[in-house]
Amino acid sequence: MPLGAACGLIFSAAPAVHLARLDPQDGLRSSSNTPPRSRTRKVLMGVEVGLAMIVLIAAALFLQSFRSARQTDPRFRPEGVLLAAYDLSGRNPDEASEREFAARLLERLRSLPDVEAAAIATNVPLDLHGIPARPFTVQGRVRTEAGQDRAISNTVTPGYFKVMAIPLLEGNDFAEIGDRAAPAQAIVNEEFVRRYLNGADAIGRRIQTRAGSFAIIGVARNSVYGAFGEPAQPAVYFSYRDRPAIQGEIHLRTRSGNENRTHLGSACRSARSRSYAPSLRRANILPAHRTKPLSSPDSARMFVVLGPLLLGLAAIGIYAVVSYAVARRTREIGVRLALGATSARVVLQIIRENLGGITWGAAIGWVLALVISVRAATKGVVNLPVFLGVPAILLGVATLACWIPARRACRIDPMAALRHE
Repeated sequence: MPLGAACGLIFSAAPAVHLARLDPQDGLRSSSNTPPRSRTRKVLMGVEVGLAMIVLIAAALFLQSFRSARQTDPRFRPEGVLLAAYDLSGRNPDEASEREFAARLLERLRSLPDVEAAAIATNVPLDLHGIPARPFTVQGRVRTEAGQDRAISNTVTPGYFKVMAIPLLEGNDFAEIGDRAAPAQAIVNEEFVRRYLNGADAIGRRIQTRAGSFAIIGVARNSVYGAFGEPAQPAVYFSYRDRPAIQGEIHLRTRSGNENRTHLGSACRSARSRSYAPSLRRANILPAHRTKPLSSPDSARMFVVLGPLLLGLAAIGIYAVVSYAVARRTREIGVRLALGATSARVVLQIIRENLGGITWGAAIGWVLALVISVRAATKGVVNLPVFLGVPAILLGVATLACWIPARRACRIDPMAALRHE
C-alpha cells in the first residue's frame, strides 16, 4: 500500500505542476475542447507499453523454461524428497560435535515411519545460489595449459546417492560418519573421469585439494547441477565425515510420496543437544528447485496470472489516455465529420497518432528484452515464438484500446459536436 501511494504521488506530480504553471488568462480564453498538443501523454503511453513488453517477454520465457524443465530428466529423482536446513553457527561447535549432530540427526530421521532414506549435503542441485566449483589436482593427470582444473564440489553423507536416486556406476558409497579408520574419501562423476582421466579407471586415484588428499572410491552417474540444458559438468563429492560443516541441507526421501513436514521438524528438534541447538530454517519440496532463479509451480502460476493482468492494465492505461484525448477533441471531430470526412478515416487517424508513441515504446522494450535474454537468460539463443508473439499480442491489444474510444467518438452527431462546449 505505501508503494501504491508513492506511485500515485509521483505520477500525479507532473500534471499538477503543469496546471500550476498555466496562465489563468490563457485558461479562461481557451475552449474546453481545444485540441491537446501534449507529448507527455504519448511518452507515458510509450513507457508503459515498453515496460509491459519487457515483463511480458520475461514471463513468457519463464513459463516456457518451466514447461521444458518439467519435461527434462535431471538425472536424479526429486519426487518425494523433502528439504530442510540447519545451522550450528550460533554455538561454534567443533568438528567432532558437527559429526555427532549429523549422525544423531540421520539416525533419528531414518527411524521415522515412511522414510526411505535420509542424507545431509552442503549444497542442493539447481539451487538459486548454485554449487561452487573448486580447484584440484588428480593423480595421473598432467595439465599442459595454464590454470587449474576445477570441478563442482559437494560434501555429502553416506546415503546421499540413494536419496537422490543417482546410481553409483563403480565403487562404493562413503564410509559411515562414525568410522574413523577409513581414509579420506571422494566420489567423482562420469564427466570427471572422461575429462580429466580420459576414461581411465578412477578407483584408487587420489585427489589433492586445499583441504587435503582424498582417495577416489566410486564413480557416480552425471546429473544436472546448476541449470537445465547445461553441458555435462565434472563433479567431486566429498564425505561429510572428512569435511564436516557448520551448516547442512537435509535431504529426506519418503516412501510413496508421503511428504510430512511435521516429522522432519520434530526429528530436528529431537536431535538438539545441550551445547548447541540448530534452527530449522525452511522445509520445502525438492521439485521446487527444478528450474532457475524462480521454479516452483506456485511461481509458474503467479506468472500465468500476472502476465494477462499486466496486459489488461496496459490496455486500460492506453484506453484511458486515448479516451481523454478524444473527449477533448469532440468539436474537432465534429467539424471533420461535417466537412465530409468518413468515420473510418477519422478513427484511423486517431489510432495512427497514438500508435506512433506506443510503437516506439514497444520497440525499445523489445530491444532491451532481447539484449537481456541473449546476454543473461538464454546465453545467445533467441526464442522466436516469444519475441514475435508477445509484440503482436501487445500491439493488437494497444490498437483495440485506441480503437474503442475513437470509434465511440465518431458516432456523435456532427451538429451536436459543433454545439458542444
